Amino acid sequence: MYQFKNLDDTIVAIATPVGVGGIGVIRLSGKKAIAITGKMFQSASSKKLSDQKSHTLHYGWIVRKDQETAESIDEVMVALMRAPASYTKEDVVEISSHSSAVALKNILSLAVHLGARLAEPGEFTKRAFLNGRIDLTQAEAVLDIIHSKTDAFLKVSTHQLKGELAQELEVIREELMSAYVEMEAIINFPEDDTAAKNRQKVVSLIRSAQKRIDQLLATSEHGRLLKEGIKIVLCGKVNVGKSSLLNLFLKQPRAIVSEIAGTTRDTIEEAASIGGIAFQLIDTAGMLTPRDLVEEEAIRRSRLFMEAADLVLLVLDNSQALTKEDEDILNTIKDKNFLAVINKCDLASRLNEQDLKQKLNGHKTVKVSALAKTGMKQLEDAVLEIVGQAKNIDTQGLFVSNLRHVRALEEARGFLKECAKLIKDDVSPEFVSENIKQAVNHLDNITGRNIDADLLDQIFSQFCIGK
Repeated sequence: MYQFKNLDDTIVAIATPVGVGGIGVIRLSGKKAIAITGKMFQSASSKKLSDQKSHTLHYGWIVRKDQETAESIDEVMVALMRAPASYTKEDVVEISSHSSAVALKNILSLAVHLGARLAEPGEFTKRAFLNGRIDLTQAEAVLDIIHSKTDAFLKVSTHQLKGELAQELEVIREELMSAYVEMEAIINFPEDDTAAKNRQKVVSLIRSAQKRIDQLLATSEHGRLLKEGIKIVLCGKVNVGKSSLLNLFLKQPRAIVSEIAGTTRDTIEEAASIGGIAFQLIDTAGMLTPRDLVEEEAIRRSRLFMEAADLVLLVLDNSQALTKEDEDILNTIKDKNFLAVINKCDLASRLNEQDLKQKLNGHKTVKVSALAKTGMKQLEDAVLEIVGQAKNIDTQGLFVSNLRHVRALEEARGFLKECAKLIKDDVSPEFVSENIKQAVNHLDNITGRNIDADLLDQIFSQFCIGK
């Protein structure tokens, strides 16, 4: 396993976001965490921190001492967690102070002065991994939980944090290791009467492992949608109200709204939660005859986003008859999953709905008024219904949402498919054995049993300092 340098250091970091708040937390982890805290903590009970039991809470003051004076920095509560029953499996101390940037900085500086080292991004979680409290899938689940934007993905990440993915991978690994042992027996004892029986057992184990991998990979698209969000593209001709609708979805004025044609000259991407599901809302430039190279590029990008969308919202103007521009856009997206949104329903209607219905060929319509802020509930319900039917949104069970995991599983599956082919072609068992071993290595890359040092650093560098 990859070994992290300076693992014997005691590290310290502010574990709460910078800003005004009720409480700020400074976290220490390492062999000297309790001793360093004890040098600057003055307990109200006058008891030494080093004499206290694990998982106890102590009230007092953080004090900066020199040879002649003692200056109080802040009133605090100190939580003591002794190894190995802590987040990092090391001695951990968490100091809860008032959330003043000055107070937190002074406590942090004092801890460093007394022998602690400033933690690197994700170093507390990295130590939890290196000390064996969690595997790499659980460490990555911590990061996913921190960045979860919806209840749906939070549930998925929590399942992974509990170790459910690791448990399934362990089952697959055990099957492959059993197959590997059987192949080694065939290699070492080729004349044994049980060789044929062993070969059949290997085939059965490989098939079982491959089936389990296939089942995990089958969840990856669903996992991606829950993690990254379902891509919704708002498209339509200029001045139909796409940007106004985006602002209503987001419940804030993100896009500039103007009567001037072509105000949106580039795509605008924002994340939103609708019904607990993550969505990526993309407001595209209005389809018009480009007046310059910038608008030409904006329209090109709009078409690319429409192609990649999970759902397209075609925005139409209720106050105007259907135009050639509307029909051109409709022809562009006719094979896509789309919903027609008739905007400006607060104005007198000039849109021939019967004609529109024929052109939509069964696709649904929803009437809204972005200006009057009406119809949004119906629009959101329609979006959830269409997306739910198309994607079968679910948060129960195990989902693979990490691209690194997907690639490793695909690599492992590739080696197992090669194993099946080699066995069928009666190729020398050494080659089968080697392919099984390679498949296991890719599974171990996921859990961290076998991991590249640079990749490990890259994963933990995505964490905030203090986690």
